[in-house]
Amino acid sequence: MDTERVFLCFSSKDRYEIVESIHYHLENIGVPTWYDRKEILMGDNRNHKNFTEGVYGCKYTIIILSPNAINSVCANEEIDLIYTRYQSQQMYVFPVFYNITAIELPKKYWWMKKLVYKELHKDTDSRGMCNHVACKYLSDSLQKYNLKSIPDLCNAFTGYIRELLINYQELDGNNYNARISILYAGILFLNSQKELPEYYRKGITYLFNETKLNLPLDLRETIIFEHLFSLAANYFLS
Repeated sequence: MDTERVFLCFSSKDRYEIVESIHYHLENIGVPTWYDRKEILMGDNRNHKNFTEGVYGCKYTIIILSPNAINSVCANEEIDLIYTRYQSQQMYVFPVFYNITAIELPKKYWWMKKLVYKELHKDTDSRGMCNHVACKYLSDSLQKYNLKSIPDLCNAFTGYIRELLINYQELDGNNYNARISILYAGILFLNSQKELPEYYRKGITYLFNETKLNLPLDLRETIIFEHLFSLAANYFLS
């Protein structure tokens, strides 16, 4: 999974206001990121690290476009390379307009308005935006498996897991906490029979902890949980 990380493109002036939050949520859900603070040390070749390992080494990128980023030489160098990769369909771009609206963007960045984007500001929680990224990332990860949905998995299992998935499908679609609780019970059982990769367990535990705290959940978070469960179940069956 680490070969398909999400590159974070931003101005260093926005690091503590928004970037750290985005990195925190993605890593907790289990989406691996290429984040300069993790990857670059003093004395490293900046171009090799940022461009070769970062932009060219990642399949996805979040561009956090802000007034600071627009005025940043480093951020614009990355954006130019990202745009080239995007045009050749080598990179999937998640545009985030931070402290700026789409209508205010300079012409150079108008191509991002053609994509589904999010507008955030200083007081906006980045969690919802990160859920969008996670849904896309995990959905793509599932494409390598034959069993991509809960009904597919239900037919592939017998016994306890099959009964759980039957009950899961009978729940009201808006009963998000119950849905996540049932899938979590399934994960605990699967992990007791065969240790699952930390990548899957981390995101599932993070989302289940929100359920325990009675935090508001929505359909997108349920989809993320389904994707993580499906990935773990496919691994279990392999």
